[in-house]
Amino acid sequence: GCPLGNLIPDWNDLVYRDRFQDAIAQLHATNNFPEFTGRLCPAPCEAACVLEIREGDAVTIKQIENTIVNRAWAEGWIVPKPPRRETGHVVAVVGSGPAGMAAAQQLRRSGHRVTLFERDEAIGGLVRFGVPDFKIEKTVVQRRVEQMVAEGVELRCGVDVGSDVSVEELRAEYDAVVLATGSRTPRD
Repeated sequence: GCPLGNLIPDWNDLVYRDRFQDAIAQLHATNNFPEFTGRLCPAPCEAACVLEIREGDAVTIKQIENTIVNRAWAEGWIVPKPPRRETGHVVAVVGSGPAGMAAAQQLRRSGHRVTLFERDEAIGGLVRFGVPDFKIEKTVVQRRVEQMVAEGVELRCGVDVGSDVSVEELRAEYDAVVLATGSRTPRD
């Protein structure tokens, strides 16, 4: 029931066996930012849980995910992972919501030089500007931004691609351009 393909039974079992470091590794295998999804996801996994056959008995997967990632941050297990080697390629990522952040982080960890463009004044997109603090504190977003900077991702805030810089300019300067702009218009 997980739209991300999280390996839920695996990390649930690791938590059961008190192997939290392995559990955060399993979470990060499919999800760069489990603290975002653990706070914001509507948890279709819980509705899909076989224990939900008896209504109300589903495993509290969101709570377990939050517990794993909160402990990992508290224990210092989440650290910057700069690339082991540089590829020489340069990539522009346009849009710094969770998709853009994840693309930038994965590309950088693969050894590409990455510039993350954001038209607003700070990185984070919807999780920073569209979700209230009671759902996700901005410090949660900011610590991931700081991790990405420590890994070598260059941030360019306040740059509106299409106005301040053209797509043609990006294509001329970068080997690849990732568009992860999201939408400012909500859907019902």
